[in-house]
Amino acid sequence: MFGCTIWCFMIRAIKIWLCVGVALVACSKTPAGAPPTGSALEKTHLTIGVAVPAATYLPLYVAVDEGTFAKQGLRADLVEFRGGSDLIRAIVSKSVDVGVVSLAEITSGIDAGQPLKAFYGGFNIPDFDWYGASFIKSLADAKGKRIGITQYGSSTDFITRYALTVNGLDPSKDVQIVQAGPPATRLAAMQAGQLDISIFSTPEKFLAEERGYKLVYSQKQLSDDYPQHLIFATESFLAGHPNTVKALLRGHTLAVRMAKQDKQRAEQSLIKHLQIDPKYVERTYTEVIDHLYEDGRLPNEKSLDIFFDMGIKAGRYKERWPLTRFWIPIYVDTYSQWTLAPS
Repeated sequence: MFGCTIWCFMIRAIKIWLCVGVALVACSKTPAGAPPTGSALEKTHLTIGVAVPAATYLPLYVAVDEGTFAKQGLRADLVEFRGGSDLIRAIVSKSVDVGVVSLAEITSGIDAGQPLKAFYGGFNIPDFDWYGASFIKSLADAKGKRIGITQYGSSTDFITRYALTVNGLDPSKDVQIVQAGPPATRLAAMQAGQLDISIFSTPEKFLAEERGYKLVYSQKQLSDDYPQHLIFATESFLAGHPNTVKALLRGHTLAVRMAKQDKQRAEQSLIKHLQIDPKYVERTYTEVIDHLYEDGRLPNEKSLDIFFDMGIKAGRYKERWPLTRFWIPIYVDTYSQWTLAPS
C-alpha cells in the first residue's frame, strides 16, 4: 500500500537517519568559525552532488569539462547518487557541500527537520515521460501494473503519483510503484520483464522508444514549466560561504552561456558524462537547452501552483508552501551585481 502512508513512513525514516548522521558529524567536526569577511573564497574545493546521471544537468557537465568553475578559483568535484533522497542525506551529513536536485526532494528534507534551502534555479525542464510495454496504450491502462521510479520520495515518485491520479488511478491501490534506481537500471528492469511502465527523462526515453516501448504519457501534458532541479545547501553552509557560493554561481552561469552558444561542445559533454550513443545527442540537447536559464529563475507562479497541487493530490502537502520555507532569493535578486558580463 502506498499514498500518504508511504510519505509519512519515508519522512520518519529520513528523520531517524539524518539525526544519527548529524550526531556523528557533530562529534567529528570542529565548531564553525566566525562569519567570513572580505571577498576571499571561504572554501576552494567543493563537492557538488547530483541525484542521478541526467541530461538536465548539462550546465554542470559543461562547467567541469570547460573549466568554468576553475576560472572562478574553485576545484569542483561532481558526484552522482542513486536518487535525490541519498543526495539529501549526503548534504546533511556534510559529505557533499552543494546539491542539485528537484524541489520535491528538498521539501522532503525540510519536512524531516533539516535546515536546507534552495538558492538558485534555472533548470525549468519538463523532461519526464512514461513508457510502457506494447500492450499498454495509455497511463490510464496501468491498473494492476508495476511502475518503475528512482526512489520513494524522489521527484520521479512524486510526479508519477500525480500523473496516475489525474488519469483516474489511485497510486496507493491500483498499481505497484517499484523503487528501481537510476534510468539505465529501470530500462534494464523493463527488458527483464520486472517492470511494465517506467518514468524516463532524456536521453533514456529515446532508448526506451528504440527498444519498442510506447510513450503512454508526457509531463508536458501536466505543465510546460517545472522545478526539475534547484541548487541547494544547508543554511549553515550558505551563511558561512557567501563568496564561495557566488564563485560557484559565476562558474555555473558561464557554463549555461557556453552550452547555449556552443552546441557542439555541449553535446560532447553529454556524450562524455552520460555515455550515450552520439545519434541521440542532438535530440537530447534540443530537449533541455531552451529550458535552462542562467539567471536562476524559479518556474512561473502557475507552474509552482501546479507543482504543489501535484503534491496535495498525492498526499505529500496540505497546501502550497510559501517561498520563504524553501527558498533564499538573494542570489537571484542580486544576479546583475555578481554575474560576469557576456564576453
